[in-house]
Amino acid sequence: MFKERLRKQQPIAYQTLENALCQDRLAHAYMFNGPSGTGKKEAAYLLAQSILCDAEGFACESCAICQRVLHNEYSDMIYLDGSTKAIKKEDIMKLQSAFSKTGLEGKGKKIYILDHAENATVDALNSLLKFLEEPNSDMIAILLVEALDRVLPTIVSRCQIIPFIALGSDVCYNEAKAEIDDLDAYLLSRWIRQKDAIVAASETEDYQHARFVFQGVVERYLVSPHEALLFLQLEGFPSKQKKYGKQAFGYVVDMLNILMKDAFKGSAITQDSWYQKQLTSIADKNYDYRKLAQIFMDTKDKLLRSVNIQLLADQMLYKMKEVTK
Repeated sequence: MFKERLRKQQPIAYQTLENALCQDRLAHAYMFNGPSGTGKKEAAYLLAQSILCDAEGFACESCAICQRVLHNEYSDMIYLDGSTKAIKKEDIMKLQSAFSKTGLEGKGKKIYILDHAENATVDALNSLLKFLEEPNSDMIAILLVEALDRVLPTIVSRCQIIPFIALGSDVCYNEAKAEIDDLDAYLLSRWIRQKDAIVAASETEDYQHARFVFQGVVERYLVSPHEALLFLQLEGFPSKQKKYGKQAFGYVVDMLNILMKDAFKGSAITQDSWYQKQLTSIADKNYDYRKLAQIFMDTKDKLLRSVNIQLLADQMLYKMKEVTK
């Protein structure tokens, strides 16, 4: 059940919410703040379930009401998703209109969840502020944010902030490797901190192509940087192909950076035989790891702009060649 995962992975959030539920001292508005993959959305649904479920403290997560909440079928709960498009003023107005009416359920509580609330328009945030300034005893707001500085300070001040801390990469790796290839779990867990997201990313064409390119470049680079450059030009990101772009190339840069950092440390927790072999091979080379790290950082920075992927890939390999003679 998610509440057990919350207890283990986010003890501060767990204890804060448990105390509020057990003492019947819930705030009228909560703001779950933290990076992606920390379980904020799941925790919001758990809190909604716990407010409505007959169980003491946290919800049972299995009764009819808990399941209806989980599947957005509870009439007096509204979820607004700002992760893919901005939450607009019209959305907040509809929310206000719906909650101004008598509740349809027998519990007498109304709950709304705003996912990625920082992505709401200015007009929407102003409308939300008015909503928060006049709280009803039967209404609870749960705002999920990743960038607290993008939310109006007046809204932040009216919410109880619950911090969600990024999970450790090793924790994510251990969870993910039970379902996917060990090396995929290791590489992806270095920059994605949620098991399901890691599994989903590993199945994408961009990632699969990136791993193919990464392994091909590394194997050739350790023998001849020139061969690695040719491979990248002909099979990695050839000038005429348009299928793989920034996402795939960004993965490749991240993978190279991870490998070189591990080589500098002299170890990695993954037991993948191919990866361990490369670490051993790199240890025999006289590479300037700091300069390589700077190259990868500069490449990722340029990738954020409008850039020719093939040209950027060539530039990266040329610079790597210069610092590994």
